[in-house]
Amino acid sequence: MQHIASPETLAAFGLRLLGRPEPLEGGWDNGNFRVPTDRGAMVVREYRVSGIEKVRAELRLVAHLAEHGYPTPPPLAAGGEPVLDAERPVAVFPWVAGEVPEAMTPPLAERAGELLARMHLLTADWDDDRVPVIDRHGLLRDSLDLRPPLAGVDAWHEATRRFLDERTDELDRLALLPSGPLHHDLHRHNLLVADGEVTAVLDFDELNRGPLVIDLARALQYAALDRPDLRLPRAVADAALAGYERTRPLSGAERELLPLALDLAGLVDTALFLEHDAAGLGLTHVDESHSWSAYLRNTNALA
Repeated sequence: MQHIASPETLAAFGLRLLGRPEPLEGGWDNGNFRVPTDRGAMVVREYRVSGIEKVRAELRLVAHLAEHGYPTPPPLAAGGEPVLDAERPVAVFPWVAGEVPEAMTPPLAERAGELLARMHLLTADWDDDRVPVIDRHGLLRDSLDLRPPLAGVDAWHEATRRFLDERTDELDRLALLPSGPLHHDLHRHNLLVADGEVTAVLDFDELNRGPLVIDLARALQYAALDRPDLRLPRAVADAALAGYERTRPLSGAERELLPLALDLAGLVDTALFLEHDAAGLGLTHVDESHSWSAYLRNTNALA
């Protein structure tokens, strides 16, 4: 099989390979290589899960953000297209200097919140049917029929059922909040920082459409998952909210339903992990899921 960063692939994007591709760490649903070319260092990205139309929708949005000064590298074009329709979709981006920050500190959380709000403002009224919509409510209902080979499934099912039964009205109200494209994966590993400034927001592969407050909740969920105790620090949460609201003030309903969105993000993440990943990783008990433990420890984090 031809390497995704081969001279032929790069030629399709108007580039000439000048050295050996270097694999980059991170990401299971995509592969990334830093590649020296005649137009400078580039990142060649292979999408291992997303289909071609989903990738086209993602790259269209990323190009729009970059054109409006948002710190994310714009995709190059291959024959007028931002993606090469190979065996797996391939895109190329300019290399951006910066390092993955070591921790989600309050100052970084504030900047991340601001950048998330900027994305939401820049994509207001965004219209692209290729951006998927996640039925989170339906996903949780379906998870009640799952029986992964783990201890503790009954307790997980009971908590999920109670959430759906007791918070039906709130979930209905959540669905009516302002919606749009969501990054859905904003954690420190998808940020690059240089000289104290965020130089790039990366990895829009989880792009989907939903209530904007869910994107903020996901960022807070990741901040909790990044800590050894899986607890969301209030200072980090407050900083992220301050940064977000400085750019896009939340409505009263969005602010009220943010705790619900955080719980929903945790339960959906748990359901997906237990269905698809837990057994393959050798887990034997639901409590070994970080998403589940973080959900239990953060249900009152925003009270």
